Amino acid sequence: MPCTATDTAPNAASPTTHPCRVQQVRRLTGDSVLVTLDPGDALQAFRHEPGQRVTFCLDLQDRTCFRSYNLVNAPEGLPQVAVKQVAQGGASQFFTQDLRPGDILNVAPPEGDLYPAEVDTSTHHLMLFAAGSGITPLYSIARHALRAGPDHRVTLFYANRSARDIMFRKELDQLAASPRLEVFHILGDGGTGEAHSSGRLCPDRVAGLVAQFGRPSFPEIAFISGPKGFQEAVQTGLRDVAPQLDVRAFSFGRQPYHHPDDPTDLRHGVDIHIVKNGVTRHIFGAPRHLTLLEAADHAGIEVPAECRGGICHRCKAKLLDGRTVSSGPREEQRTPPPGHILCCQERPASDEITLDLD
Repeated sequence: MPCTATDTAPNAASPTTHPCRVQQVRRLTGDSVLVTLDPGDALQAFRHEPGQRVTFCLDLQDRTCFRSYNLVNAPEGLPQVAVKQVAQGGASQFFTQDLRPGDILNVAPPEGDLYPAEVDTSTHHLMLFAAGSGITPLYSIARHALRAGPDHRVTLFYANRSARDIMFRKELDQLAASPRLEVFHILGDGGTGEAHSSGRLCPDRVAGLVAQFGRPSFPEIAFISGPKGFQEAVQTGLRDVAPQLDVRAFSFGRQPYHHPDDPTDLRHGVDIHIVKNGVTRHIFGAPRHLTLLEAADHAGIEVPAECRGGICHRCKAKLLDGRTVSSGPREEQRTPPPGHILCCQERPASDEITLDLD
């Protein structure tokens, strides 16, 4: 079932798709792009609600697959998705490095129910927690909230490694000109120059932010989008300070469709156990397309690394159990000792993996 037909018949595994011409590919950051699509006569089918996503049927070098990305455009405009490269090979690399204007992609119309319509029946305070490319559904929600009938208030907490990793930075600055929206950046490298907005977003910090920026005079709802470890930290902090708060989380790992010809079954994640300093940390259901270093990073587990190309060897680990497969050729020929792997270069090849970083 390749992705070359004009339409794909709907069934349990395959959504109906429409051919869309790539109108523009605009770089947002060094590793992310904004892609504008032209569905032609099918444009009406791509009108969407805030936080919804579309599914692409892609023919990549090694497989045919479905991959979903969030729409970030205004409802009346051409559909746009923002994609950040998260691994070597695969869909995110295709979008960020190979896609060109004029290319034709088969795309299924929007779906998803992240944003409840009843929120717009009265004024709310929306607290948005995003990390990295997790901004995409929440950027859509923020734009919608400022346009909706009620005078919603919006507070966005956006975590990134550094200022250069901020997607939609100019657009967010423009939105923040509204007195009804506040944007609070949290940078892992301390680039804000202030202690309260540097480092990781831990539960205690989340509780402090809600206490500082919450608006108890309005009904409040929280939306979370980002890696699993980030989501868990935010949810814990919200439970501590506001246990009755309505919280809605978006997961990029839960893809709505799986192509029958895709040998990488992303429906079933991998359990990774990491031993460090005598303590074992667990990552359950890690996506198979990520390297072990990326999986640890997404889960909030620190693995030493100064590069991603197999040069520094700081992410060297002893493989105690399980199998891995190389994500691609390293940039130099030095190999780790027998029984060891480089976490930045290996992807899971078994359902369970145990690593020792000591």
